[in-house]
Parts: sequence; structure tokens; C-alpha cells
Amino acid sequence: MFTMGEDMMKQWATNWEKMMGDHLEKLVHNEKFISEMSKSIAATMTGKAFYSKALDEQMAAMNLPSRTEIIKIMQKLTDIEERLIDLSERFEDYADAQQAKPAAKAAPAAEKPEPAAAQAHEGKAKKHKK
Repeated sequence: MFTMGEDMMKQWATNWEKMMGDHLEKLVHNEKFISEMSKSIAATMTGKAFYSKALDEQMAAMNLPSRTEIIKIMQKLTDIEERLIDLSERFEDYADAQQAKPAAKAAPAAEKPEPAAAQAHEGKAKKHKK
């Protein structure tokens, strides 16, 4: 029941696209239209630049940062965050290495007797030989 309505909508959309496509194709090849559109775009860009400058001046008068200043601040904060992450990783690697060193030194020390203990042990062995 609803398929007839859907088909009509699809047909209408197809016809509209074709009609608009044909019309726009003619406009794109019209030199006068292109010239007027270029002027319109240039005027829009000039207006936008004027508006942006006026807005920046108003923001400065209210002692508020401009969009450009906020972007610079965000870039600096991102740089600081990246450096902090890098330093944190380096510190963790250093701390892990420091924890691994005592464990590595403790294992061989436990296997070898201390020099004083070794001398006392040798002294006892010599007395037994006599």
C-alpha cells in the first residue's frame, strides 16, 4: 500500500535532480553567472574578514582571548601534555630499572658467602686438617 507513495517520491526526487542538474549545468557554463558568483564570494570573504577583525577587537576590549589566542593556548597545552606523558613513561622505565637492579645484585650475593664469613670458614677448615 505504501509502495505506491514511495515510488512516487522516488520518481519526484529523480525528476527534481534531473531538472536541477540541467539548470545548474547551464549556469556553470554561463560566463556572466560565474563572474557574479566570484564577486559575491569575494564580497562575502571581505565581510567575514571585517567581522572577524571587529570581533577580535571587541574581545580584546573586554579582556577576553580571541579564537586565535585560544587555539595557540590549546596547542601549547597539548605540547605540555605530550611532554608530561613522555616524562611519566621515562620515569616508570627508570623506576622499573632501579627495582630490577637490587634484585639482580641480591641473587648473586646470596650464593657467595661474604668475605669475612668465607675467611672464618677457611680458618675452621685449616684447624681440622692439623
